[in-house]
Amino acid sequence: MNQIAAVLGGLQQKINHGSTFIQRKYNEIGQAKFNFPEPVTASSLAAFEAEFNQKLPSEYQTFLELHDGADLFILDDGLGLVLYSLDKVIESTIEAKEDGLIDEDFDYFWVIGEVNEGYLLIHTEHAKTEDTPYMYWKYHEGTTEDADPIGQNFGTFLEYSIIAQGDVFWEFKDFSIEKDNYFVDEDSPKEDVKPLLPIKFVDSVRVEIEYPISKTDSDYEYTVSIYEGKSGKERLMSRHEGGSRFNKLIEDVRNRLSDRQFHYSLINVFQTESRFWENEEETGDSLIINESPQKQGLSYDGYRAFADQLPRPLPGWE
Repeated sequence: MNQIAAVLGGLQQKINHGSTFIQRKYNEIGQAKFNFPEPVTASSLAAFEAEFNQKLPSEYQTFLELHDGADLFILDDGLGLVLYSLDKVIESTIEAKEDGLIDEDFDYFWVIGEVNEGYLLIHTEHAKTEDTPYMYWKYHEGTTEDADPIGQNFGTFLEYSIIAQGDVFWEFKDFSIEKDNYFVDEDSPKEDVKPLLPIKFVDSVRVEIEYPISKTDSDYEYTVSIYEGKSGKERLMSRHEGGSRFNKLIEDVRNRLSDRQFHYSLINVFQTESRFWENEEETGDSLIINESPQKQGLSYDGYRAFADQLPRPLPGWE
């Protein structure tokens, strides 16, 4: 696996674990959104080379062959890291030249995306060799005469951007206490600050759902047991009656596991029919043996995977 694929694979694993709540500088926080499109097409690559008479840098093309653009760490205000599809790179670069965004004296740039309040650029002359950093950035206003070097090629830029959660990491070194107000004014009134909730990291969760002894009698309920701890050594944390409707039961389980104080690495769900049925005949024992109780086990790679594809009831219990 190449490094770019490994970095994106790690990010997607993080997303599957439900780790999409992010915090950027100035305490900009929120639930981030992500989008990973299909790979770039051969026709788009050919169109790019025909338009600009130049091949893409190898690291950038490697990314496009995995995903033709991406939206990473996008918050509700729309800010984050947006990497254009290659067709949009062609369109945006042509428009930027026509509109004067790419200055005629500084016309050696492709517009490949946006981050926060500026454009991501590739310096076309520097991109002719892998030895010269070619990633640049500029504010939406002005022209490419004001473009600033990021000091990275695409692969390192992408990895650092993921570490920085879509923030402009190359500006971190310019922060100062006085300029960026990262200090407490001694004259400011004291605020009542509530203590933060503790965060509990749980290696494994096992959810056991035992079915009622009757499919028709609503007096009988599902039993739900939730175990937490090290995988294979989970301890019982709660057990309760889950009602007579499976869909409501599984929604309740999801809500319990979505508690913001917890982070789960693995969620296993086991469903089992009862060993006995209610005898609906008027004679004989009140319970009869279930000769072939159904069983099912499902494993989820974190809370997000579980919430996105909740378990379905066993056949015959829909």
